[in-house]
Amino acid sequence: MLAPSFPTFLGADSSTDPAGVKTPYAFLGIPYGPAYEAWELSAAADAADKVRAAAVAHAYTRFLTHWNFDIGEPQFEDGKPNLTDLGNIAGNVREPERMVEDAAVVLGPLIRAGVVPVVIGGMDSVPPMLVAPFEGHEDINLLQIDAHIDFRDEINGRRDGFSSPMRRIRDYSCVHDLVQVGARSIGSARRQEVEAAFKAGNRIVTAWDVHENGAKWVAESLDLSRRWVVALDCDGMDPTVAPGVGAIEPGGLTFIQTAILLNHLARNNRLAGIVFTEFQPARDVGDTTAHTIARLILNILGMQRQPERIRPK
Repeated sequence: MLAPSFPTFLGADSSTDPAGVKTPYAFLGIPYGPAYEAWELSAAADAADKVRAAAVAHAYTRFLTHWNFDIGEPQFEDGKPNLTDLGNIAGNVREPERMVEDAAVVLGPLIRAGVVPVVIGGMDSVPPMLVAPFEGHEDINLLQIDAHIDFRDEINGRRDGFSSPMRRIRDYSCVHDLVQVGARSIGSARRQEVEAAFKAGNRIVTAWDVHENGAKWVAESLDLSRRWVVALDCDGMDPTVAPGVGAIEPGGLTFIQTAILLNHLARNNRLAGIVFTEFQPARDVGDTTAHTIARLILNILGMQRQPERIRPK
């Protein structure tokens, strides 16, 4: 089910036993989720390995004791990453539906143990897999960073494809606030999807809102009474920092704006899990997207060193 990867992210210890993870974080690759078409099963399949490689290419693995000006202190004073690399779920494209089951087997023990999953996913049908294990265990909020609101109920009869993850996440009773940041341009949403999102209680913060009012304004508006799961579709960021996506849309969040949102949750010990999706390595330019993801993760790991442990209900 789990295939180990080398190098590991930041040179962290590797394991294929999610129940045995003792570190606060676990790095995991999920190559794909439910798909509309066959190409979606391979478009982001090697995304996690590209992020691992980017950490090596930019010397982060060698300089873990060095000062990180993003967090205002050394990355890891003792040189030891505070995460375990579980490798990648070894999907079988002949049985794509098995991926949901396999993800549950891996993510369930992590969340029950209070480990924060750091997931590099496939297309944007992956986020509900990360949310599912919280049902009956912990009430959470969800922050989506995305150019699109992904609130279609179905497309061609399929209700779990990459245009529907936020709609499916709304089906979970454990999810309270759902804040969608970065929407811009034209996507799959029609009037009825936007109205349905508002009716469900979602808050939509467009990319224009972020640029005009600031990411700090958005961050400080987030309710910190519950922890947050973050679903970060890479096309939520501007193509200048994340060109490796299928739907490039100018005007997205900058690296700094994205980091402000994530760092705010981490600094306040409110991050319960994060999944990066829609990173398509074949479309990347100079490994820019992989580098951006790696650096955002470094900030999270440095700011929220010991996540809160939640006891089951």
